[in-house]
Amino acid sequence: MKIILTSALVLISVISGVSQDKAINYKELQKMLPGSISGYSPSGDPDGSSFEMNGMSYSTAVQDYENGDSELTISIHDYQGAEAMYSTATMAWSMGMSFEDDEQSAKGVNIDGAQGWHVYQKEDHTSELMVGYKERYLITIVVTESDQEKAVEIFKKLDLSKLP
Repeated sequence: MKIILTSALVLISVISGVSQDKAINYKELQKMLPGSISGYSPSGDPDGSSFEMNGMSYSTAVQDYENGDSELTISIHDYQGAEAMYSTATMAWSMGMSFEDDEQSAKGVNIDGAQGWHVYQKEDHTSELMVGYKERYLITIVVTESDQEKAVEIFKKLDLSKLP
């Protein structure tokens, strides 16, 4: 227990010590989410939040979509003010790690220079992708009732050029 507590305190110290500019407010991030994409239409209003503590900040914007029986969720996370959290999340992706069994396959991916992690749940046909972008954003895409590459296809159609 003591090791876990010590590790948590060190992580908080590191995160606090390397924070930079603030993350974009979640309301601004919500404007970056597509209105519709690849035949999917929004299902409800976007969600989001911003967090700030001791000079560290991050924010999240999320939109759910639907296309028949298939559901899509796109999330944009801005870790500009929490660089250590971003680095921890993306560190292993570029190391060529992969995993596969009867239920899922998972692997690191490189999409137009952006490193990510792609998981495909074989039984329920869910494609999940998380991609690091511009050294501060994590873009997450989850698509149900899809083929293995659907999340990657949707990521490539996102207009991320609007993100600062």
